[in-house]
Amino acid sequence: MRQPEPDATRAETVMAALLYLMTHYARTGCPKLAVCVSRHMQCLALHPDAPAVVRDVCASLHGAWGESAIGTSSGAGPVH
Repeated sequence: MRQPEPDATRAETVMAALLYLMTHYARTGCPKLAVCVSRHMQCLALHPDAPAVVRDVCASLHGAWGESAIGTSSGAGPVH
């Protein structure tokens, strides 16, 4: 099994990817992007090197993005 590059697992790299995905979701509303956002949030919520505040926020928002991806969100629009 191929090991990820060291930089690919850094919390900063995951956060940058998350911002990129969230920006594109805001432009398109694509549910596949919402799934990716949810997964990146889950990754950051569990990442030992992420700041505690980032882990806490990502843990609390992970579910909302997952709901947005499958269309069960109680809100009126996409999660931003």
